[in-house]
Amino acid sequence: MPYKHVLAVYDGTDLSKEVLEMVCRFLRPERGRMTILVLRVLPLSAGLPTYQPGADPEADAMVREAEQLADRCGIKAASSVRYARSMGLAVVSEARLHGADLLALAVPDLGRFTDEQRWHANLRAILRDTTCALMLLRPGRA
Repeated sequence: MPYKHVLAVYDGTDLSKEVLEMVCRFLRPERGRMTILVLRVLPLSAGLPTYQPGADPEADAMVREAEQLADRCGIKAASSVRYARSMGLAVVSEARLHGADLLALAVPDLGRFTDEQRWHANLRAILRDTTCALMLLRPGRA
């Protein structure tokens, strides 16, 4: 079943770059669309701004990098930057908002992750609440 619209979560890591490349490989022949989500999780003490290009240099850099990667792969991608308190709920919400039929994201090696419990909670929220197909990429074992 070909996917028409994929939401790919991008955080600048090598693993999230692999996710974008994988999505591009199977979207290109199907001429599907991709939205790249740059998600910035902020602490409760910080306000949740609306993204404005030029106001957040780190987010701007990630958007440029992800769009250039998609362009090199032959996919014209739209970008979305979102600030949130929780990754899981924000990702599910964005997938619904954009009408994605596939959500693609990288999952770190939870055995080596310093904030393992928060990641487990986010992953449970994504698995429980997502209404589209889900592609998870995790690092290979050495």
